[in-house]
Amino acid sequence: MFTSSFHFLVQLFLPPEYMLNKDFLKEIFTEEKKLLRLDEVKRICVPLYDELAVIKLWPMMKSDQELMKFFPTKMAKGRVPDREYFFNVLNTFQGEYLQRLIRHASDQRNESQSMAKAKETIEITDDWWNILNSVPFVSCKSKML
Repeated sequence: MFTSSFHFLVQLFLPPEYMLNKDFLKEIFTEEKKLLRLDEVKRICVPLYDELAVIKLWPMMKSDQELMKFFPTKMAKGRVPDREYFFNVLNTFQGEYLQRLIRHASDQRNESQSMAKAKETIEITDDWWNILNSVPFVSCKSKML
């Protein structure tokens, strides 16, 4: 509630309320942490793939000091940053890397779908095709006269 109207007032890209705690605000006001202006944020809508879950990417991103300036130092145990906030900040600073991640995840999904489709496909020789086509097909679902 607070952040939804406040970010338009201050023109800053704020994380959700659960991330915007007292400790994070102290770090912002002492300039240990930063907030992006709304016009600086390169927004992105990331597909909801398991491979692109914040919980999987967050541990790898924590080593990037430039990126960590926009996230609280302390978060509740087991909590990760908000998905939308995380990916918009990541896209702002490492847009090319994020695009490669999305492309790789999409390629992996398409490849596995293609492999599943290939398993369902039945290949036959030309001889079998001719034999099968020479016999009239009668569906078991149609009524016989």
